[in-house]
Amino acid sequence: MSENKNISKPNRKSPSWLEFLGSMNLAITLLVMLSIASVIGTVLKQNQVVQDYIIKFGPFWHEVYSRLDLYSVYGASWFMLVLLFLLVSTGVCVSRNTPVFIKDMKQFSEKLSLNALKHQPNHSSFTLNDSVDNLQQHAVKTLKQESFRHRIHQKDDGSVTVAGLKGHWNRLGYFFSHVSIIVICIGALMDGNLYLKFSEWTGNLAPETRNVSLNDVDSKAWLSSDNYSYRGNVNITEGRDADVLFLPYGDGYLVQQLPFRIQVTDFRLDYYDNGMPKSYESDILLYADDLEEPLAKTIEVNHPLYYKDYAIYQSSFGDGGSKVNFKVHALASPNISNSIVESAVNQNESLTTPVGQFRIELTDFKLYNIIPRDEEEAELTGRKMQNNGPSVLFKVRNEQGKAWEYENYMIPNKQENRWFFMSGVRTSVADPFRYLFIPADANRSKDRFFKFLALLNNPEARETALANMVPKPADMEDSTYQTQLRLFSQLINLYRQTGFDGIARFVETNVPQDQQEQVMAFYYDQLANALQTLYLHILDEEGVIMDDPGNISQEHQLWFEDALTAIASLNRYGPPLFFELTGFEQIQSTGLQITKSPGKDVVYFGSAMLIMGVFFMFYVRQRRVWIHLKAAGDKTEVTIAGKDNKKLPETEAEFEKFVTQFKA
Repeated sequence: MSENKNISKPNRKSPSWLEFLGSMNLAITLLVMLSIASVIGTVLKQNQVVQDYIIKFGPFWHEVYSRLDLYSVYGASWFMLVLLFLLVSTGVCVSRNTPVFIKDMKQFSEKLSLNALKHQPNHSSFTLNDSVDNLQQHAVKTLKQESFRHRIHQKDDGSVTVAGLKGHWNRLGYFFSHVSIIVICIGALMDGNLYLKFSEWTGNLAPETRNVSLNDVDSKAWLSSDNYSYRGNVNITEGRDADVLFLPYGDGYLVQQLPFRIQVTDFRLDYYDNGMPKSYESDILLYADDLEEPLAKTIEVNHPLYYKDYAIYQSSFGDGGSKVNFKVHALASPNISNSIVESAVNQNESLTTPVGQFRIELTDFKLYNIIPRDEEEAELTGRKMQNNGPSVLFKVRNEQGKAWEYENYMIPNKQENRWFFMSGVRTSVADPFRYLFIPADANRSKDRFFKFLALLNNPEARETALANMVPKPADMEDSTYQTQLRLFSQLINLYRQTGFDGIARFVETNVPQDQQEQVMAFYYDQLANALQTLYLHILDEEGVIMDDPGNISQEHQLWFEDALTAIASLNRYGPPLFFELTGFEQIQSTGLQITKSPGKDVVYFGSAMLIMGVFFMFYVRQRRVWIHLKAAGDKTEVTIAGKDNKKLPETEAEFEKFVTQFKA
């Protein structure tokens, strides 16, 4: 951005502030700042949801990055200021040096002295048996053959200098490269948000930070359709339309009114075998007042729709409000009966249960969940990936506002050759899901599990079942038998409330240390007998025929152990409710990014100028040749000097060739 070394500087002394604005140091500093900003904008995802940044960086660093506008680098005030200073600095440099560039393009330097010629990078002196006039004509002819422009200078001592100039367009490279930066900065400022910053400073603009409906958005967060430039996103459900955009701004968003309406008629999504999206595209219709018929176009990634100064890109996809049906199981209830909830993604539902009032907030639905298979199963099936089927993501919030987030799968999935229904739970989006694995019965359903759980929750029913399955021996006293039944009931209650760990804590708290190991083994043995007895009661009700009554098969034993593990973890599962996904109707939405960037054509023009400038600077050589002729009796003393603005290996060889050609 500064003056070229080979160009003489203007004689008149410029003011110090003007020297600073046009200096190389300032230009390099500004370019380094822009480079750093570009790296930040590339590495750090821009214009994401504020909560995502808080989770990723924490409150302290989020505040630091937010104050530096690192979440929207290209729209930051300091970034615009750097662009503006670079524009001014380059403009000062161009205005000061353009006359010098032009002068250098026209200057042949034919008046250089003989001594100056002998100090050029390449020079040669010799004597020829010919007159000055003949050699002058020969010099002109030789320069023309080599495509040099020439100029002749007669000196007072009778000598003649024929000066040749070739590649004078090289100086346009410096001019174009500098002017291109000015043009690119102008285009970037045209597409910047200086107008939004100014409106915010004057109090006419304020981003909306609430999660409210479109009609309730504050009027100061609305932008008119004649806004000069913007880039925003909108999600449109299949069959729906939209005429607004949402622009991330500060800690909230702005609503941009569009001068047209976009309707999504269809959305299509294909997957790779590993579950990653392969391609997604949308069929859209664009309605505008100046169009007699709507503009129809299928857009996909890297294939947008262009309309006037607008570009409509396929940027993302998501759920558009899929309808889902739940069966709600009360995990602490002695009854198998449950309630039905019918809702849709992005909707909230109130639910009254025996354990309190809750609100269900549905956030997402996935039709496919592709995960890698384990190595053994992959070898058996020949497939590396498996589909875990539909899942729904939702939150359950109690009356105090505490929320649990769940990820429930609809169909059972195979784990270690057994089938389980999976349900993930977490209390913070920063934490991973902890999964509850409910074993599936022979019919691939949860019926047996919830029957078994309801029996454990019902003291009367389980006491009756225990009495039927384990009748009182004839040699046992009735009081002893009743004591044993009460012990069974107490251990089952403790197990249901706190799991296996709760029994261990109970023994450690209430039993002397020297007796704890013996008592704990006794309690676990009694609990296992009681639970297995109740399980046999469930199998008996199902009509399962066993060859050896009381000795179940390995398949049933594994289901029993998996069920006990699941029941023992219910106390950490959240509210005593299980939401079973029983049905759905998928509705997809497409994410569109719409840009209005009148400055892009200016940037393209500046980029073309930069390419031209680089071409002229690197591929057009400015070469000068001087042929000095001076009579010496019947002979002529010849001095040939050459200068090339690029120090190339072939420069000296070309000069020697020219000298040889002249001598010939």
